[in-house]
Amino acid sequence: MDDHQGMHCVEEDALDAELLQAQVQTEELEEEEEDDEMDCDLEPRRASEGRPLGLDLGSVRRAVRLTTSVMLREIDFFMLFFTQAIVADICGFTNRQGWELVLNRASYAGVEGVWNEVTPDEFYRFMGLLIYMGFHVLPDMHRYWGTKSLQGSWARSFMSRDRFKALLAALHVVDPATEDNQDHLKKLRYLMDHLKQKCQELFQPNQNLAIDERMVKSKGRSGLKQFMKGKPTRWGFKLWVIATSDSGYTLDFNVYTGSRDGRVTDLATKVVEALIQPYKDQGYNLWMDNFYTSPALMVTLRQIGINACGTCRINRKKFPEEFKDVKTWERKTDRGDMRWCRVEDGILVIQWKDTRAVTCLSNFHNANDSTNVTRLVKKDATWSSLVVRQPAVISDYNKHMGGVDRSDQMISSYNVLQKTQKWWKTLFFHFIDIAVVNSFLLFQEWQHSQAGDKHRLADYSHITFRENLSRQLAGLDIHASSPSHSLKPVASSFHVTHTPELQKSANNCWLCYRKSRIQRKTKFACMAPECNGKRFCIVQSRNCFRAWHSAECDQFRAEA
Repeated sequence: MDDHQGMHCVEEDALDAELLQAQVQTEELEEEEEDDEMDCDLEPRRASEGRPLGLDLGSVRRAVRLTTSVMLREIDFFMLFFTQAIVADICGFTNRQGWELVLNRASYAGVEGVWNEVTPDEFYRFMGLLIYMGFHVLPDMHRYWGTKSLQGSWARSFMSRDRFKALLAALHVVDPATEDNQDHLKKLRYLMDHLKQKCQELFQPNQNLAIDERMVKSKGRSGLKQFMKGKPTRWGFKLWVIATSDSGYTLDFNVYTGSRDGRVTDLATKVVEALIQPYKDQGYNLWMDNFYTSPALMVTLRQIGINACGTCRINRKKFPEEFKDVKTWERKTDRGDMRWCRVEDGILVIQWKDTRAVTCLSNFHNANDSTNVTRLVKKDATWSSLVVRQPAVISDYNKHMGGVDRSDQMISSYNVLQKTQKWWKTLFFHFIDIAVVNSFLLFQEWQHSQAGDKHRLADYSHITFRENLSRQLAGLDIHASSPSHSLKPVASSFHVTHTPELQKSANNCWLCYRKSRIQRKTKFACMAPECNGKRFCIVQSRNCFRAWHSAECDQFRAEA
């Protein structure tokens, strides 16, 4: 056996120091665990994962590899949703589609007649241009690259018009080899699942959540389109959305594909249960409108640890019979009167008279809690203020129900929606809007957490965020000068060497059709290489040949 030589005194001291440091760290960790246990005892219904409420700073730092607590740029928050990995995949799918596209449409090819493969940097510029078009609205897409007065914009700083049209035509966000033909959303499934995961991963909501439907406007032909009477957008794609009540952050969403397998029984309950699944048994308050609310749903939500409240229709199953005479009760009561009862499993049913009767259900409110509200009433042609009693159920519902509406308002103000013949591209544009609004809300949350930073912006609006984000995606400096448009110089020989030649057959005048879409037949053509046999009118009332070969038609030649 080898002799044990022992440790040097210096090594022993170093080892003792390491053991002491490890012991201190262990004690601190045990104290933190004890504090966490005490917090759980005080708040037993907090999030099961122990995540802090609001912006998950740890996830943000990991996502952008941030090591110091400095103010991040707008693009960093947007790239939390459209990550470099997902954009690289989209570029691969788009390039595969682009190669197939140029075989049928040579106009989408590059100078050499092949597809110019899109890179992640170019695709980010493409999304930046879409965001820019959302807050700088022109009547049609071509005017963004127009050269006339009052036309034109910063669009040419992002990319050329032909390249934008090519990317829009070749856009593909899923791998065709993995598409499930049984899935009605197969064209979007890959990107949609990624975006939904990121929405939940980066933000832990506060106590109040709201569920409502959202309509994405569409005039295209699709079996997924829905009609909703009374909505600002009546025709389009319907989304079931759950959002935070305080900020309008979109936590999750599902696209409604219709009743493909026959009539779905109790659709509203299935929608709510699917959206609320990650938040059960954590003490959240859920707010809904009368499309979802029913006594049976209230019981189900209470069993899974969800406090729920919402307006309710009187024709729901298990709704108390004595409360269905609401019209008679309205006529006999005064403003501020109320009545209530408890139904199955202690669910509160309450009716309150305002201008009209309002019916609410709640599985966690107390019927006797109330507040005072002021209403204007007219009596004998004189308006006066009237203080009436309002149940806390109604007051809380009005306060917390508008989360999805708040998100819709921010999206609709500057949405990136573009006209397209592909139904799934409409939803792709909407996904960009969701990512922009959510990243804006995370950016605001970050600013609030960095209150001590002297560079923190005091009043930071949604439009300012979109401007900065679009600018950063394009790589433009904030003080860059406006792009100037210079027409390609035309050689002097172009205006003097071209001569008209009389052909045997007549075809449409190229310039007449270009200007006014009028078909005028002519036998005169210019066979010069630059004109390639274009036909032009040469008559007493007009000379399209001379106009085409003059400076006044330089714009049309540039677009040809």
